[in-house]
Amino acid sequence: MIRGIIFDCFGVLYSGSLTLISLMAPDDRRQEIYDINLQKDYGYISYDEYLAKTAEVLGLQPSDIEKMLREKHVRNKELVAYIKELRAKGEYKLGMLSNIGERTMQELFGEELHELFDTVVLSYQEGLAKPNPVIFTLMAERIGLRPEECVMIDDLADNCEGAEVAGMQSIQHTSNERTKELMYKLLLS
Repeated sequence: MIRGIIFDCFGVLYSGSLTLISLMAPDDRRQEIYDINLQKDYGYISYDEYLAKTAEVLGLQPSDIEKMLREKHVRNKELVAYIKELRAKGEYKLGMLSNIGERTMQELFGEELHELFDTVVLSYQEGLAKPNPVIFTLMAERIGLRPEECVMIDDLADNCEGAEVAGMQSIQHTSNERTKELMYKLLLS
């Protein structure tokens, strides 16, 4: 029986800008953009260091990178409304599990983050990132449930696989309609 529903941030509740930024990099430095982002996600470098390193690769100023990041984050209002509906029912524990660097989550959600979610686990705070099954197990512990009682909603197949290895069920988010349909079926079973 599902008692906990856990959401990813980028690719599910917000569109991200990593792809756009990586496409701006010279071909021979594109992987470096992903590596810098991963360092930020794990908390190995600060947000300011992330901006500086990314700007250096692209030949821009850190303020230019920060502006691009802000402009390219688009909220999935329909899915956030769905979370509010789930919250109003009071039947499920709701969580956020995201590979994200410092400051970004606060900028995107502010105080609303704790109004929407019972528990928030962010990779940079834990030194772990999805798809490592350990972070999914940690999420279940923090939300007060067994992994088998949780479903993870993520846009990446690898992250869904990591959740399943940890014992959770998963839904790979490709559209709001599909995610809500699969959630409906899962919660009825």
